[in-house]
Amino acid sequence: MKIETELNADDRQLLAEAVEGFVPPVVRDVHGHVLEPSGYAPGTLARHLEGRRLAPSTYRAAMDLLLPGRRLAEAVLFPFPARQHDRAAVNRWMFDELAAAPAGGGESDHGLAIVGPADDPRALEPGFASGRCRGLKPYHFYVPRADTSQVGVEDFAPEWMWELCDRHGAILMLHLMRDAAVDDVGNREALRRLSAKYPRCQAVLAHIGRAFNQRTARGLARLADRPNLWVDTSAITEAESFRCALETFGPRRILFGSDYPISHLRGRCVTVGTQFLWVYPETTGATRMTLVGIESLLALREACTQLRLGADDIQAIFHDNTGRLLDHFRARP
Repeated sequence: MKIETELNADDRQLLAEAVEGFVPPVVRDVHGHVLEPSGYAPGTLARHLEGRRLAPSTYRAAMDLLLPGRRLAEAVLFPFPARQHDRAAVNRWMFDELAAAPAGGGESDHGLAIVGPADDPRALEPGFASGRCRGLKPYHFYVPRADTSQVGVEDFAPEWMWELCDRHGAILMLHLMRDAAVDDVGNREALRRLSAKYPRCQAVLAHIGRAFNQRTARGLARLADRPNLWVDTSAITEAESFRCALETFGPRRILFGSDYPISHLRGRCVTVGTQFLWVYPETTGATRMTLVGIESLLALREACTQLRLGADDIQAIFHDNTGRLLDHFRARP
């Protein structure tokens, strides 16, 4: 696998089908990764990420490739997670990079701090107070267990994270675990309880609540009445997952997310029984696969077309909703 920096003829054809007449001229992205490899222990990054420095400027250049002719107004970025790395150092690097980036044309990017359940929330307060930190990105890797595939919400995102984000109207970006993801009863009960207790915490369920298996998206229906729960589109390549999210959460709480650099790998994720399977050219022998980001845009367009969404709804998904999400932080007391 490799992070693509150029498009071939098939990519350009499919990208035109995905973007033209669908993606609005100005876009906000709620889910992108940056990377400073010196902060990671050897062997903890996937091979296509080893030695790669993915700065905010690298991310923006990549998004020009994925969204030709569109202007990226704002993005929410956070470091790539790994089992062994210096989170504090990687976070500092990202926030310094964002602060140094030119703000010309009204464009700006915002950072979420990657955090583990044992971190000290007091160390995060200065970032929130200064406005440098717009929220938190916990991850299951940071739970001290050998196998973290079945950890619950409160295992990797304990209550102190919800309370901190509630106090600041900040984003809590959640990558749900357990086999059923958003359709897991324990996950849903925790999300309902915590989102009710901390109503100013803006919890984003990444990857449509991790509905890489389209059948798990049905769990969204039991969370749709919680106004501070959102979902992002990042790296989902199943139209049915998008359709289910649109029908339950509605187009005003769905946020476009690229999941860069995953967006720029060739491949896609497919439903297989009660599981999901990532397929890549290297594992299938397929020679004409396109980028994950293009597959995701095509699937989102298919779902929006099936439901006959109007231009205002599409504008909300790609731009307005992330603006409203960020406004909760901007309007903090």
